[in-house]
Amino acid sequence: MLKKLLIFFTAIAIAATTAIAAVPSQSAVNRFAGSDALACATTGVCVMDLHTGKVVAGYNADKGIITASTMKIVTAASALELLGKDFLFHTRVYAVGDIDSQGTLKGNIVIAGGGDPTLGSRFFKDRPAFVDTLVMQLQVAGIKRIEGGIELDASAIPDQPVPGYWMLEDLPESYGTGYHAINFADNQMKIKFSYHKNGRYSLSTVTDMPWLNLHSDVRQQAIGDTINRPGLTSSIDYNNCAFGMEGIVARRKRGRENFAAWYACPAPQRLLCDSIQRALASNGISFTDSKDETSDSADRLLLLDYTSPSLAEIIKSTLFRSDNMFAEALLRAATTYSDYPATTSNGVRMTYKLWKQQGLDTHQLSMKDGSGLARNGWATPRFLCDVLRLTYADRDSLGVDYSQLLPRAGYDGSVKWLMRKTSLRGKITLKSGSMGGVQCYAGYYPAKNPRYAVAVMVNNFSASRSDVVAQVQRLFINLFGK
Repeated sequence: MLKKLLIFFTAIAIAATTAIAAVPSQSAVNRFAGSDALACATTGVCVMDLHTGKVVAGYNADKGIITASTMKIVTAASALELLGKDFLFHTRVYAVGDIDSQGTLKGNIVIAGGGDPTLGSRFFKDRPAFVDTLVMQLQVAGIKRIEGGIELDASAIPDQPVPGYWMLEDLPESYGTGYHAINFADNQMKIKFSYHKNGRYSLSTVTDMPWLNLHSDVRQQAIGDTINRPGLTSSIDYNNCAFGMEGIVARRKRGRENFAAWYACPAPQRLLCDSIQRALASNGISFTDSKDETSDSADRLLLLDYTSPSLAEIIKSTLFRSDNMFAEALLRAATTYSDYPATTSNGVRMTYKLWKQQGLDTHQLSMKDGSGLARNGWATPRFLCDVLRLTYADRDSLGVDYSQLLPRAGYDGSVKWLMRKTSLRGKITLKSGSMGGVQCYAGYYPAKNPRYAVAVMVNNFSASRSDVVAQVQRLFINLFGK
């Protein structure tokens, strides 16, 4: 009997010791904050117990720090809480006018955009294509000829394409695409750079866009040129469907002078109209492309109510790929069940209202957009952890585990290479955020059935980014490694 009691109490002691050892160490955070790589940086860390809300280890947990893309943690969680995991964006298409016995529509095809960011997206290839589905519905309706045009109703998103706080240099880039009521093909275009013997490049789009005003003055770096460093400057004009680029391309290997890259498209709606017209022609539906002045009393036939993937799927894609345009869609969608128009500022208003009702101190958040691309948007590490905690706690009512919508470090998305060669590979889910002088992470540990929310935020570092990332990896290992 005595021997059994001894074994019993020994087991309890071991379990207690293990439990104590499992608690993240404050000393690990202190070593991280005091490392040479972060000597001049603004640093914040918060490790929060998901069950109690207690900060078990931290440094500057209540200090406002620029989030970069970790702001998407707040945006996505807010959309999930306000809209539910099964929320769908709708794009409705109408035939407006008379359809005679010969199958001629004397009127217009009207596309009423609902802000679906996934319309024609290359990241959702398994879904029925919008354009093909529309053509099929025209055939079902018996329409063989359209004596009219394509009319676009963009009233659902009464806002400028890009948030006012984004920097001009970001707007032409593939990550700086605008968000519209009618989006198409990720609002991006692929530009070909064709090299010529005179050392200059001509530019053209992979998809024909005759309406695009494309201006370029791009040349290759001359041999021995040490004054002009390689670098391109680009610009975009949404009002005039214009895109410009100038600068110097670094010398490339012979035979590889020609290349292509993705950039923001200034008129995704026109790209959609082009795609529809090509599809109509290939399916034998004649189209005059002359907008008919239909009256308000004209017949209005709903041809198609095209729905997006579920909100949960969109959020997962947004967080895995850190898609800024998708994030802005989530922010505007936050206004759906309110009386406010779908603008950036109103999306921010609904976000603040939500988390204030949940008991959070919204003074710890300064939100300027949904994606974190705005350089003046910030949050405290504590606020990010609180959002992670509350959204995880709501998993039963939401019907989805927010921790499973984030990528696993070492395996997925933007954190595919983080922790890849460590014992924590796949054992922590994180959203990363980076821009000039900013490197941040926020997520859950462990990846399954998490116990902690964690946020690590670094601004204004003078060390190399790789050194900062190495310090973050060391911190995670010291906090959670075994």
